[in-house]
Amino acid sequence: MMRMLAVSFFALIAVIALIFSLLNFQTVEINLYITSIQMPLALALTIELFAGIFIGFLAAFMHIVKLKSQYKSLNRQFENRVE
Repeated sequence: MMRMLAVSFFALIAVIALIFSLLNFQTVEINLYITSIQMPLALALTIELFAGIFIGFLAAFMHIVKLKSQYKSLNRQFENRVE
């Protein structure tokens, strides 16, 4: 039952994304300072979305690495006090 609900949900999201892409198919010009490129608006928004997700995961990964480093340091300090 849960699997059917998840598949239905993702199918609905895919249909909405497809309709969004078809409605926003006009070409936009993106200025990259050095050059400019033209692409469909839906593609530009999709690229921007995935770039944002990647930057968010990168920030979270850096935070996790920092916390693991602090954990190891505190664990070593604790083990030195116990001995």
